[in-house]
Amino acid sequence: MIFLSQIPFIRILLPFLIGIGFWLIGKQNAPPLICVTCVYIACAAIYFLLIRKTQTATKFLFGLTVQVFLFFSGWLLCNYANEKQNPINYTHFLTDNIASYSGYISEIPIEKTKSVKAEITLQQIKLKDKWQNTCGKIIIYFEKTDKTKTLEIGNSIAFKGQLQEIQNPLNPHEFDYQSYLRLRNIYHSVYLKEENWTTYNNEKTFSLVSLSQKIRKQLLDTYRASGLEQTEFAMVAALVLGYDDEIDRPLMNAYSHTGTLHVLSVSGLHVGIIYLLLGYMLSFLNRNKTTTWIKVFIIIAVLWFFVLLSGFSAPAVRAAFMFSLILLGKTLFEHVETANIVLVSAFFSLCINPFWLADVGFQLSYIAVLGIIYLYPFFYNMFIFSWAFADKIWALCAVSMAAQLATLPITLYYFHQFPALFLITNLVVIPISIVVMYGGILLLLFSKITFIANILVWVTAILIKTMNACALFFDSVPFCVIDGIHLSLVNVILLYVLILLVFISIEQKSFKVLMSSFVLAVIIVCVSICFDLQTKTNKELVIYQSDKTNALAVFLGNKYTQVSDTIPDDRLQSAIRENKIYHDVVFENNVQLTNTSLILVNHKKILFSKNVNLLTENFIGAVKPDYIWLAGSSIKKIEMPKFICDQKNVIISGKVWNKKNFDCINNSYLTIKQGAFVLKGF
Repeated sequence: MIFLSQIPFIRILLPFLIGIGFWLIGKQNAPPLICVTCVYIACAAIYFLLIRKTQTATKFLFGLTVQVFLFFSGWLLCNYANEKQNPINYTHFLTDNIASYSGYISEIPIEKTKSVKAEITLQQIKLKDKWQNTCGKIIIYFEKTDKTKTLEIGNSIAFKGQLQEIQNPLNPHEFDYQSYLRLRNIYHSVYLKEENWTTYNNEKTFSLVSLSQKIRKQLLDTYRASGLEQTEFAMVAALVLGYDDEIDRPLMNAYSHTGTLHVLSVSGLHVGIIYLLLGYMLSFLNRNKTTTWIKVFIIIAVLWFFVLLSGFSAPAVRAAFMFSLILLGKTLFEHVETANIVLVSAFFSLCINPFWLADVGFQLSYIAVLGIIYLYPFFYNMFIFSWAFADKIWALCAVSMAAQLATLPITLYYFHQFPALFLITNLVVIPISIVVMYGGILLLLFSKITFIANILVWVTAILIKTMNACALFFDSVPFCVIDGIHLSLVNVILLYVLILLVFISIEQKSFKVLMSSFVLAVIIVCVSICFDLQTKTNKELVIYQSDKTNALAVFLGNKYTQVSDTIPDDRLQSAIRENKIYHDVVFENNVQLTNTSLILVNHKKILFSKNVNLLTENFIGAVKPDYIWLAGSSIKKIEMPKFICDQKNVIISGKVWNKKNFDCINNSYLTIKQGAFVLKGF
């Protein structure tokens, strides 16, 4: 395989990735490291015994030692990056004896509907009237008052409150927010009322990240003061600064469905645009070595200044690091393999933060770049255009197809959808977004010159409205997105092997490899058929946890019935969607839930009540339900009847407000604590 021989760094990166992957999959609950290492040594030994180049004992032992060392390095680096391992981390002191905490705001506070959310880096805790040093990050939700309007990046605050552990996902296939935050070393949150916190000095804690966040906030304030409307402000802030917290959900969904969501976050696309533009503008410096190095220094400095403006967002850091290495490699060496540099940048990025490997953005960005490097030439060479403009259009199409094909298995696995119109939408949206990005940068530069700033605001607003209109229009087109695709991890791996085999067969013009890819395609189809057959025999009943909606779902094969009293909120809808995709639902039915309902599911009786006073002991005795399902709101202000307390088949969904009922409901199934009630194979 010629292309693999051109990227020798993959031999270093692969065992390092496996070490990190083992740690992430195990979440520290995996078998002991020594057992995992023994398994890896056995696999590596078999591999080296099978390849001819390692027939000598010296080569065999050296290769095996390097593999094990890199595997160990990946595993141990995760342990080191886990801040819980630090003996002064606040999690080691979580007792009732903690009187107060102190720290500083490390990210721009985000205004929510009823609170202000901020990430706090802790510095000290007060134990027994004595302050001592600590470390770690938490999330604070401040009660929204006039006082919270003064909160800024770097503000030092002192507060008292009971830290709450970030909650596990309570519904099947719900987004695991706890794991997401743990990979950022955040384990707890707290809600603070106005009287429970204060800023204790006027000095702001300095760090490079806090400085970048402060600059970013000032730039956001510049955009707010420029006269841009809310939607236009949200879009330009996302395109230039990576601040996408204020984009409307319907608009975000439109960009997701059309395959152009990547333009709304500072990522490799934006850094690449700046890289190419600067390379073109400074091409006159390619005269000699001295001027070439001046050009390199300017480009790298501008790229990292852009990262600074983005608040050191992880995608921007990775992209800037990758392009910096590519630029240095092409300057230092006459012949350099770009893919090898990309792998080197991935290795050093993971050395900075090994938890990035679990980040979807990290996976997509590097796989997309590798896909463009290897697949773009094949797509581009399919057609040759003599007209320069047509050639540029086709080149953009080739890049889109290469990136889309390379990332297809991952996008199907995580997002369960395929944007069928991605080629058209990218041709329209990306050029407009580039101009908007340049306009946003110019607006920052000329914000003090009113006449020029007004023109830039007017032009930028028109372009953003045009871009949004295009996204919404294509989103409204039938079959714009193929949704509800379920792909298992096994199929993801098999699909990437299939793409690799097809690529090798084209590169080497090998009929045998092509036939191997055909056999693999048949295997993938068989795996999918087996999954479909398995789902057709599935029987599952779910009573979801939600504070706002009472919802029950019944899965009978690929048929789905939902019984609910109100329209589920966004969070519950997302969990229901994921669950339906997992069960490969084809037929769907919705039933309205009344205040008191008797639900029959395959001879199982479920008695639901939204008002516990409507239930009587005689009624329950006559119905003889298998389960009594109560809404948490039904016991908000009243005390549970004793005959309900005596039942052992009570399920309570939502919050349980009344403390008088705590002793009574100890025997009940509480979805707020135990998660959604799931009954299988009934």
